[in-house]
Amino acid sequence: MIACDRDRCLCQYGLPRNTYQRDGWDWPHGDEGDVAERLSDRLAVLPDGVFLRLTPPEQPTVDDVLKPGSLIHAGYHHEGTIYKVFRVRRREYYGGIPAYTISLGDVDQEAREDGMPKNYQGANIKELVYQDGEIRKLFANNDTVLEVVGYDSIDVDYQATLAAGWSDA
Repeated sequence: MIACDRDRCLCQYGLPRNTYQRDGWDWPHGDEGDVAERLSDRLAVLPDGVFLRLTPPEQPTVDDVLKPGSLIHAGYHHEGTIYKVFRVRRREYYGGIPAYTISLGDVDQEAREDGMPKNYQGANIKELVYQDGEIRKLFANNDTVLEVVGYDSIDVDYQATLAAGWSDA
């Protein structure tokens, strides 16, 4: 594995054409030709020169740091608003690069029995990695940092579950 600092990599691969978001609705998985090359324990690069952050092996992962009930603030996500984390899911992108997706709801929102926010509308933050004490986006040229501002319990609305009906499946 090649050890590489960011300046040397930029010289070798050139400046990225994309900032961080890829084309398409949920494109970041890549196809067989869009596989990231690991440059170090902290950095990978896509064929088009876009750099990806990696969680170094000696550091915790996003699901070690964020648990259901974590209260977070994401600067780009409705400035100043605090959200509650309801679920943390691991996904692989670009040929096996691990990152995490979190499902969010309002701080005072109850959960369904499956742990997702009641009346869930698909509020997620995708492509998260943990690096050097910060939760950041997978794409290295996105400087967004998620800030954990506290913890709360997840209250389950069992009445809503009963109204929807029980299933033995």
